[in-house]
This record gives sequence, C-alpha cells and structure tokens, in this order.
Amino acid sequence: MILARLSERLGLVPRRKGRGVIVWVSHPESYGRVASLISELVALNPRVNFFFVSADRALLDHSSLPQGISQVLAMPISRGLFLSRFLARTRPQAILLVSSSEHSHGTLLQAAERRGIPVHRSTEAISSLKDCLQSSIVDESRKYASGAGRLLRAPIIRGLSERRFREISSVEALWEKLAHPMRILCLGNGPSSESTELRSRNEGEFDAIFRVNHRWLDRGLFTRPHMVFTAGSKPVRRITSPTIFCAQNRLRAERIRLACLHLSGTRQLVVAEDLDLFDHWDALEALDFGPFAPTNGAVMLAVAEALRPEHITLAGMDFFSDSRGAYPGDARTPNAYGIFHNAAKEREYTLRWIERHVESGVALDLIGSALQEAWRERRP
Repeated sequence: MILARLSERLGLVPRRKGRGVIVWVSHPESYGRVASLISELVALNPRVNFFFVSADRALLDHSSLPQGISQVLAMPISRGLFLSRFLARTRPQAILLVSSSEHSHGTLLQAAERRGIPVHRSTEAISSLKDCLQSSIVDESRKYASGAGRLLRAPIIRGLSERRFREISSVEALWEKLAHPMRILCLGNGPSSESTELRSRNEGEFDAIFRVNHRWLDRGLFTRPHMVFTAGSKPVRRITSPTIFCAQNRLRAERIRLACLHLSGTRQLVVAEDLDLFDHWDALEALDFGPFAPTNGAVMLAVAEALRPEHITLAGMDFFSDSRGAYPGDARTPNAYGIFHNAAKEREYTLRWIERHVESGVALDLIGSALQEAWRERRP
C-alpha cells in the first residue's frame, strides 16, 4: 500500500489500455454538483478510463463515487517530471476540474495547455458541460496528432522508411498484388470470428483473407491473412510478410512508419484514404452521426468492395452486441465500441454495404447471429 501511494505521487500510476479522463477534485463540497454528470459520462463511454484524483481521502472513500471509475488516486497536484509521467500514463482526452479555487491548479493548467488537453471546470453550466466534455472525449485528433510527418521528411528517416515500406497506391495495384481475388473472407474480431460454422472452413477456400489488428494471432484460426487492417504498429511488428497492411489515413500511416523504422525487411502498406474508398461512409454524415471515424472493420469492408470479388464471407462483425462479450477469450474488455467510433453509424454502414452487394448480385455468406439478425430486421 505504501509503495502504491508513493508510485502515485511520482506519477507512476498503472497503465491502462485506452484513453482517459481525469476528474481532479480539490474540495469535496464541489463534487456534488457534477456527481450525476460524471455517472452519465462513465455509462456513456464504457471504454474510457476515468481517473478520479483527490488529495482528500474522505472523498475518495465516499460511496457516492460512480460505478465504473477506472482508478481512484490520492495524490496532490504534482509538478514537473511527476506530472508529465502521470499525464503520459493516463493519456487524457480531457480534464475536469472540480474545485472552488483556480489558484491551486496553475501547474496542471500549464501542462494541459502545452499538450493541448482541453480543460473543463465544474463551474460551467451543467447544461453545456456534458456536451463539451463528450466532444473532447471523442476528439480523435488528440490520439493521432504527432510530429511523425515532419520527422519522416528528414532525408535519413525518409530513406529508412522507404526501405521498410512499399506503398500500394491504387486499387488496381492492390488487386494485382492479391492475384485478382474472387473469394474473400473478411474477419472482424467479434465472437463469431471463431464460430463453429467458420471453424469448419479452411484457408484454401478463399483467394484472400482479411483480418483486423492482431488479437487473433495466438488463437490458431486463420492466422495467415493476406491483408491486416490496423491503426497502430503492433500488428506490423508481430506479423511477418507477405501480409499487406492497411492504415485508414495518412496520419496513421505516418505513425506506423515511424514506429517501425527499426524493423528488418520490407513490408507493403496501403493507405485507404488515398484510394477514395469512403463515399458511402461520407454520405452517412447527413444522418448526423458526428465526427466519428470508421473502424478498421469498416475500412476492411470498403477495400473488399473496391476489389469487386464474386463472393465474400463476412464474420466477426457482431456490433459489440453478442452476449459472449467483445472478443473471443476476453472477459475484461467492455462490450462496446471504442470512443472514436459510433455504434449506430457502424451498423448502418455495414447494412448498407450488405444491401449494395445483394442488389449487385455478389454472393455473401453472413456468419454470426448479431449480423444475421440485423440484416433480417433490415430486409424482413
């Protein structure tokens, strides 16, 4: 316990997967005003880590703290390196100051300003505070903003990057690389990606296998994909060639390039944004889904559609609504979309994607009860 408290004071809080929100409370009497608001935000964002921080032990032990708070920390506002460590480990999308005084937060406010972290105050009107906080939470630019592009323009770095990655810059070139696939398996990461029906199939039935990220690597099913769709560098580091990697946009591709400069060999990379694949996604903006990004699964569907195969098998796209959980063998991850994605938009995009293929005569196998039920509701 003593060591844990010391670590907290040094900013060495345990790392957690995902982004965070820091709720910093300096006076217990101020907390009651925003208690219900915080509870709503916690329920609305199951994949966000809410760090409740106060130097007041009485408040931290209070039963009124909302369910779902990721971590409760007893620590003063640190300075310098300690505060930098704390912010690096919590990766906040936003900070909510619950305080009756502005003076005690000078160091925190300066650090937040340097990092571009939006700061909200409990003194703001409650009617607008929820919307402002939620807008900060889903702001994808904080996750991907970086100086990767500037670094990659340096001659030495650019040379290394060009040796590590060869970009496939058109749908036609990708079609050639994949040897003109007519039968494609598109696998999301939901429970149906390991269903009995899918286990009865084998890799030889498909001309191309598409997968998302890398959590399936150690699970022994369809582990030699032709393409992997990812927003980060871990799959690139763990999966060997000749797999083709696909990043959603140029900014994410730059981060992957920079993180993988040390790797040996050459990898192939596609930037979906440069292929102009998202006309149908963009059309959904009129439905007021807000500033959400497509998931890697949606990017996978867009690429498969662009290749114009004759037959597509779709599994693992369970809309995070399967009672077995988010992923096979994972009882910890909340069964919900990440904060930068919208459940309604993903569902609508996927169903429109199916609709277009049915109307055009492409043969589809839809595997998974969640996906099949959604389609039956769409076309009774």
